[in-house]
Amino acid sequence: MIFVKDVGQYGIIKDKPAYDLPVNAWSDGINVRCFENSVQKFSGERQAIGTPTVAPYFLLPVKTDTDALWVYCGSAAVYVTQGGTSGTHKNITRSSGAYNASTTVQDWTGLVFSGIGILNNSGDVPQMWSPVDFATPQLLQDLSNWPTGYKCKSIAGFKQFLIAMDVSVTSGSTTRYPRLFKWSHASASNAVPSSWDHTSASLDAGEYDMVKTNGAILNGHGLKDTFVVCKEDSIFGVSYIGPPFIFRFYDISEQFGALSRHSMVETEVGLIIFGTDDIVLCDGQTVKSVTTRKMRRYIYNTIDTTYYGNSFLVLNQPHNEVWICFPRSGSTFPDQAVTWNYKENTFGVREIPNTPHMANGVVNPSDALDWTETGICDDDYTEWDSRIYNPSASRTMLADSAGTKLFLMDTTNQFDAVDFDSYVERTGLHLDDPSQIKLVTKVHLNMEKTGHPDGEVEVMVGSSNTPEGATSWSSPVTFDPETENKVDCLVSGKYLALRIQSKSNVGWRLNSYAMDVVANGVD
Repeated sequence: MIFVKDVGQYGIIKDKPAYDLPVNAWSDGINVRCFENSVQKFSGERQAIGTPTVAPYFLLPVKTDTDALWVYCGSAAVYVTQGGTSGTHKNITRSSGAYNASTTVQDWTGLVFSGIGILNNSGDVPQMWSPVDFATPQLLQDLSNWPTGYKCKSIAGFKQFLIAMDVSVTSGSTTRYPRLFKWSHASASNAVPSSWDHTSASLDAGEYDMVKTNGAILNGHGLKDTFVVCKEDSIFGVSYIGPPFIFRFYDISEQFGALSRHSMVETEVGLIIFGTDDIVLCDGQTVKSVTTRKMRRYIYNTIDTTYYGNSFLVLNQPHNEVWICFPRSGSTFPDQAVTWNYKENTFGVREIPNTPHMANGVVNPSDALDWTETGICDDDYTEWDSRIYNPSASRTMLADSAGTKLFLMDTTNQFDAVDFDSYVERTGLHLDDPSQIKLVTKVHLNMEKTGHPDGEVEVMVGSSNTPEGATSWSSPVTFDPETENKVDCLVSGKYLALRIQSKSNVGWRLNSYAMDVVANGVD
């Protein structure tokens, strides 16, 4: 017998040959994650916080002392919802009329700055939502003190400054400055900046043209005392040094840039960047790959070559994950996520609804599941009879622009009430003796099951006689982790394989497995 424990230690590794992987690594899978040294079926998603009034393309969570609000941006209008059982949605579009945002490429950016909501798209003047109030919401309005004739592609905040990037100036004709980094005067508490006048010696406002590399600035993100700027072809650091220069600018990497405007997300281990040729971890001074020889080739060989700029990263904090979301070939918006557990350094793969944006924030869902009636829990191991809403825990929301829906992720065992396929497999198991023909007679599985009592898990055993050869699989055997601990089989070959799969309303978790293997001669 061979015993394989810590089956979640390495996760799925697609960039190495299966025969070259550790025995407890996995060579393929879909809709599975590795978490706490186990392999789990991904939980699904369901509609939450009511039905959007317009197709959502961007999400901004806004947390106040009393509310957990979600602002969502359409191509022409902006709404806000409080969630909860009412699911009420209120229009906060500016009084002057519709916006001019794109419906095919990433256009909206936004943040909460000094308690004020800030939103921007490349076709309009930046907007502010102040005061933030859901009971009688103020309409969006042009950002106070914004310079006349200016627009920008991205807007972000760092310390007491607002920062505009990739700026266009209209004075008769319009001139674009794609490498321009423009910052405001330092703001007072609970207020937007009082000026953007970079010509005044008495103000902190300024401009810096990042011309060392030719690429346009895509966006930036604060990381402790550094603001990391991602261009199309490079990454720069910005640090505050005070008057008269205000900021110091320095190179971090000229080897590659970011893939899109939403290619950055902060974690407790550093800033993760979805780059032009790799996904990297940035500490504000250097970068290092997190996907090389694991999932890098898979991601960049799968991504659509036209709409790669719609890719993005999102934090899934409850599971210590960054979701690397990208459109597969033929898709406009991301429809798959490679998930990286940044604490355990493991990868999973999840299908997602075609989405222009996802965000992480506190969610108060518009409905609560009744576990006693459905038998389905919100998360893989949420306690029965518990509610989904937690006033302090962040959850991940997805904007479905095609279906005009908002989805709460990592909930139930279905995709929007529809069963989905999930599997994890390992091929190329030679057990340190590739010349030996091996006969498998039993597979012992230490598994757990959640969800619908009729949901089924299936097990398949396979083999190949060459390292690169196709795997011949046995017929799937239904396995109930609650009443069984093994499956019988008769499979022989030099390179063994194991596949765990499900196609029904069920959740499962594999903790370890063992195979009864006997030598069957040498070829």
